[in-house]
Amino acid sequence: MKPNEKEYMDRYIYQVIRRLPKAQRDEVRMELEELISDMYADIGSMEAVLTELGDPAEFAKQYQNDRQYLIGPEYFETYLWFVKVVLICAAAPILAISLIHAIGEMPTMTSQNAAPVMIRAIAEGLAKGITNAILSCISAFGVVTLIFAIMERQKVKIELKKAEKWSVEKLSQDKKITEFRWQPKFLEPVPDKRAIISRGESIVGIVFIVIFSVLLIFSPHFFSAIFTQGGTVTMVPVFNLDQWESILPIFVLSLLIGLIDEILRLVVGVYCKLVMISNILCGAIQIVLSAVVLKVLPIWNPDFVSELELALGSQADSVAKFLTHWNGDMVSNGLLAFIALVTFLEIGTTIYKTLRYGASSKKS
Repeated sequence: MKPNEKEYMDRYIYQVIRRLPKAQRDEVRMELEELISDMYADIGSMEAVLTELGDPAEFAKQYQNDRQYLIGPEYFETYLWFVKVVLICAAAPILAISLIHAIGEMPTMTSQNAAPVMIRAIAEGLAKGITNAILSCISAFGVVTLIFAIMERQKVKIELKKAEKWSVEKLSQDKKITEFRWQPKFLEPVPDKRAIISRGESIVGIVFIVIFSVLLIFSPHFFSAIFTQGGTVTMVPVFNLDQWESILPIFVLSLLIGLIDEILRLVVGVYCKLVMISNILCGAIQIVLSAVVLKVLPIWNPDFVSELELALGSQADSVAKFLTHWNGDMVSNGLLAFIALVTFLEIGTTIYKTLRYGASSKKS
C-alpha cells in the first residue's frame, strides 16, 4: 500500500469514527483498517475500495443506527396520545377550581350590581385559571417529554450495542459491506394474554397522579373543609400551608416516580423483567418518600381543629366527637399503612405475573 493510499484510508476512517461515540472509536478503527486492507488486497486500488464503501457519513450510520431524534417513531404515537391526556388533566381541574373560587369569593350583590359583579368575578377567576393552567400544561408537557426522551435514549444505547455486535460479525465473515435486512427470526413470541398489562388501569393511574399533582401545586386549598354560612364560604385547609414550600417538592417527587412507573408499564404493555424491576424500585422509593412526608415533615395544619371550631361556630357541638378524635399522627400512620399495603400488593402482583406469565418465563 502506497503512502498516499494509506493517507486516503486514514482520512476515510477518520470521517467515519468522528461521528461515533468515543467508546466505539478504537474498535471501529481496527475493524475498518482490517476491512479496507483485505478489500485492497483483492481489488488493488484504494480509490476503488473507498468508492465501494461509499460516503463515510452514510457508512457511519450502521453504527449510529440512524436515530437522530428526541422521540422516535416507535414511541411517538403513544407519546402524542399521552401528552393530550396529560394536558387535559393538567388544565381542566385548574380552570374549574379557579372558577369555583371566583364565584365563592364574590361580594354581597344587590339587584343593580349583580350582573356586572358576577361577570367581573368570573372573568378574573378565568384569567387567573388560564394563567395557572398554561403553567401547569407547560410543566406537565416538559415532564412527559423528558420521561419519553430518556426512554428513547436508553433504547438507543441498547440497540447500538446490538448493531456493533452485528457489524463485527458481518465484517469478520463476509469482508464486504452488505445491507442489513430484517429476518423472521427477529420476531418476538406473542405474549400470554395474562401477561398483558391493562391499558385502562395504567390510564386511570396516570390521570389520578396528574390531577392530584396539579391540585397540590396550584390549588392546595382544594384539600380543605368547606363551609357555607350566610353567603360566605369558609375553607379550613387540611395541609400545613405555611410549610408548603418545603413539603410540596417531596410530595410531587413521590408522585413523579409513580408517573414514571405507570408510563413505562403503558409503553411496554406486558409484564417483563424491566417492568418488574421498575415497579419494585419505584414502589420502594415511594414508600420511603411517603414516610418522609407523613412522619417527618409537618404536613398537617396544626390549627385545623381550632380553625374548624371557629368556622362551625354554633354548629361545633354537632361535630365535637370528630374534633376530639382528630390526631395528625394517627392519620399519618393510617395513610402510610394504606400506601404500603397497596404498594406491596401491586409489587407482589407484578412479580407473580412476570415470573408466571411474563416473556422471560417463555424462553427455554
